[in-house]
Amino acid sequence: METYVKRDGFGLSEVRPISEPTTHKGDSPESLIGRLVLVRPYYHVPSGRSSLKSVRSAYVFEAHVIERFGDEMVKVRFTWETDSAPWNREAVFFPGELHKVHVCECAACKGRGIFDKHSGA
Repeated sequence: METYVKRDGFGLSEVRPISEPTTHKGDSPESLIGRLVLVRPYYHVPSGRSSLKSVRSAYVFEAHVIERFGDEMVKVRFTWETDSAPWNREAVFFPGELHKVHVCECAACKGRGIFDKHSGA
């Protein structure tokens, strides 16, 4: 089992296990509007001379939920300051793909990365 060290503001530390993602799966899209979430964005890389394939980031990035998109999805805007990232500044996700800030203890949220998993959180 992989672990990470959690430190608090008082200088105390605790070894914690890395777990499965804690997401907003049960939350309605309307309840997420305006909230800060963590997301593993999608982007495209070349897979041949004239084709691209979709790739999922191994790490999460902060984003604000800005509006509902369709019946089950939400639109997010990432919080970085530059437009030089390989993915779009705004994207659409299911609530089950959004990690809970300060609660989720998965590998992507703790800096270890989730590799070779394209779908889900």
